[in-house]
Amino acid sequence: MPKSKPSLPSCNDLHELLDERIEHPERTESIDSKIKKTFEQVRTIFVLDMSGFSKTVQRYGIIHYLGMIQRMRRIVAPVITKHDGIIIKFEADNCYAVFPNPDKAVAASQQIHHDLEVANIMTDDVSDVHVSIGIGHGPVLLFCEDMYGNELNLASKLGEDVAERDEILLTQEARNNCKNKKLKFQKLPMTISGVSMTAFRLSTKK
Repeated sequence: MPKSKPSLPSCNDLHELLDERIEHPERTESIDSKIKKTFEQVRTIFVLDMSGFSKTVQRYGIIHYLGMIQRMRRIVAPVITKHDGIIIKFEADNCYAVFPNPDKAVAASQQIHHDLEVANIMTDDVSDVHVSIGIGHGPVLLFCEDMYGNELNLASKLGEDVAERDEILLTQEARNNCKNKKLKFQKLPMTISGVSMTAFRLSTKK
């Protein structure tokens, strides 16, 4: 099961402050400051997406795919916890989590790919689970049910839209904050939703 999040504020607290911001525009600056003080943290953001949803559902049905999602969650959750991550939410075939730093997020991602590869040996090909992962790093408005931030948006784009199956992609900020000198990356200039950026593909070569 996902690690509990007792230290994170509730989304209701954020909604109340946003309502106050709407009702008292003259206090926008002070309310924004309070929101940042209460919710903003610098974290490494991890976004995982399962590969092959449409094709699998069309061919084998939604129940088959739900079973694959459950297998993914059972493998992913303990790995994230092991590497000091906190799962913010599982949503359909996605997982959103935060880590203290990119090195822990990368280590968790590598183990997830390894553990899925091992688990796939025990299943037929149509039930094999493959994932893509995007990793960002920076300020994020974080609470127990969700999170918001620019690096979350970029990590989501990388994990859900850009990365191929079994790939791990990092944003520039995540790459810049990696301390593990043994990691090898391929630089990938790209444009996402009209925004030019540079991503980094983690190399699997030893």
